[in-house]
Amino acid sequence: MDSRLTPVFRIVPEGWALIALWLALAASGMVAAGLVWALLLPLAAAALTAFYCDDAPRHSPARPLGVLAPVDGVVTLRRECHDPDLGREAIRICVRLPWRSNYCWRAPVEGTVEAVEGMPAGLSVIRTDEGDAILWRITRGWAGGRRPVWGGFGSRVGQGRRCGLRRLVSEIELLLPAHCRVEVVEGQTIRCGETTLATLLRRTP
Repeated sequence: MDSRLTPVFRIVPEGWALIALWLALAASGMVAAGLVWALLLPLAAAALTAFYCDDAPRHSPARPLGVLAPVDGVVTLRRECHDPDLGREAIRICVRLPWRSNYCWRAPVEGTVEAVEGMPAGLSVIRTDEGDAILWRITRGWAGGRRPVWGGFGSRVGQGRRCGLRRLVSEIELLLPAHCRVEVVEGQTIRCGETTLATLLRRTP
């Protein structure tokens, strides 16, 4: 597990780094200005950072063929489409993230992180042991140049396990196999690592 994804007292390490920066600014402002009000803005920013970078505990259901929500948010789109990156028919699910949602993302399925030829930035593919591919793309916001899944190509991820940090991302989309059964509707609120978005169905020969 990437140490940057492991929270300390529910706050991820990069959150603690920002909090330390705000506290240092508060201390330097107090020394320079000699006034209590010089503390207020940095301390407020530190408190907001702690709130924003929180990783609340999640209890993932035992759904071996389920596709769990990787983020907190609201489903804004559910539509059949063509997936040009993997060259297949797919189901597209778009999710809008509120400003206050779980900071750690969780893998929707158990599987292997897969490279795709010509893969653009902000995109990850996880292939399950049954051969189904889940494509996960950042469509709006800032992720610091990282893909949604921080593991290297060929690494394993566990269903419902931490796999990345959302940073300032505000919207994502998932492209699921066309043969899956979708279990959410537009406008539904979903919870990271807990809500089942879809069930992967066994394909008959």
